[in-house]
Amino acid sequence: MRMVLTIKESSHGLWRICSGEAVLYDQLRFAHAIRLARGLAREEHANSGRAVSVEMVCSEFTIALVHYAGPVTSQRAAA
Repeated sequence: MRMVLTIKESSHGLWRICSGEAVLYDQLRFAHAIRLARGLAREEHANSGRAVSVEMVCSEFTIALVHYAGPVTSQRAAA
């Protein structure tokens, strides 16, 4: 099952992060919304192993920002 987080413009030029119809975060500045959504997607993928995407949705178009898919691999520091 795939999860999609969307970044949408809210009031007064601020932005929100949504999962489906649910608003996860609201009243964010644009750059912060992108960083937070990417971090949430990366964390969800690492914890669940499922595919997660982040998209910016506007009235005229949708832009795919990141897609985490495939097996989760743990990174270990070489000793």
